[in-house]
Amino acid sequence: MIKSSKLITLDSMKEFYDEDINTLLHKILSYARKITSCDAGTIYLKEDNNLLFNIFQNDSFTKEKIKDLENKIKSLKFEIKENTNTIAIESIIQKKIITIDDIYRSEEFNFITSKQFDTDNSYKTKSILTAPLISSTTHEVIGVIQLINKKDKDSNLIEFTQNDKEFISISSYFITLSIIKSQDIINTLQNYNKILEDKVKQRTEKLEIAHEKLIELANKDPMTKLFNRRYLNDIAEHLLSISHRSNTDICIVIIDIDDFKHVNDTYGHAVGDDVIISLANIFIKYTRKSDISIRFGGEEFVILLPNTSKSNAIKLANKIREKTQEQILNINNNKISFTISVGVSIVNTTDTSFDNTLNKADKALYISKENGKNQVSFLD
Repeated sequence: MIKSSKLITLDSMKEFYDEDINTLLHKILSYARKITSCDAGTIYLKEDNNLLFNIFQNDSFTKEKIKDLENKIKSLKFEIKENTNTIAIESIIQKKIITIDDIYRSEEFNFITSKQFDTDNSYKTKSILTAPLISSTTHEVIGVIQLINKKDKDSNLIEFTQNDKEFISISSYFITLSIIKSQDIINTLQNYNKILEDKVKQRTEKLEIAHEKLIELANKDPMTKLFNRRYLNDIAEHLLSISHRSNTDICIVIIDIDDFKHVNDTYGHAVGDDVIISLANIFIKYTRKSDISIRFGGEEFVILLPNTSKSNAIKLANKIREKTQEQILNINNNKISFTISVGVSIVNTTDTSFDNTLNKADKALYISKENGKNQVSFLD
């Protein structure tokens, strides 16, 4: 089941293409730390059969302190081999995410380097999440990202959650893609054997096709290919939490086809289905990849607009309404046109439930219907 964090990741990863590898890595680490709410983090990249330290971030230290620490620890290098008792190496070898709730109570790893770091710098490392950075096409590990000391809203140290693991699990592929996009990493990948690449590509394509089919079966409406109501129920509260934590706006657009019963009664349900599909295609054409279009039920739809202001949400809603009105369908020698009514609302910082915003958008839709249909209304 896809979670909201994955959707945000898909869109947000677009900004992580940078020719400067150091800048790129800092963007990636900062983003991952923000989403998972942790105090510190590091990224190590693979070179030959070694794992090399690259960057370090820590909110507990000043910029000057971090720069000094980076100069001291930039020579860190770990050989990739079995039985090193090192969490980063084991994450690479096992190709899986490893979390430790408290390094001082861990029996699996000794954390010699981390404990020495704590002693030298008056720091206390507790929880660690380590994830391998794996290419989605070659399945090769190019490094690891390590997140340290997750915090709750009151800055108390807590354990990494299942949501954190799911976010990193999906994000790691896009992080890797971003790193590979940088020139230095691309140069190292150019030495790969072409035959091997073709074989891996074929296998990956088969896996991607199978994965997409599973997603559609569970989360998508088979007729329109939009997400379904079940999917909205799964991600709604996660989106609300992200909006509050990151202080970004999420707008909700509810759309209903005007007089849809008349279409069905006049032309039949098959034509009604064509009308619904044509409207879904307008959503797909005019919304962003980060937007989430949902068939809510029958002729009613919901579009979630992450990181979108009120004015931009209303602008998009009117654009969809206008494109719908302009469209003339030729079905079974019948020229069919239709309109939509739209309600828009925005998630407020005071909203404790996603349903509050959904209900406001629904009331705004009712206003559009009452005022003559084929229009957009907003309720704050």
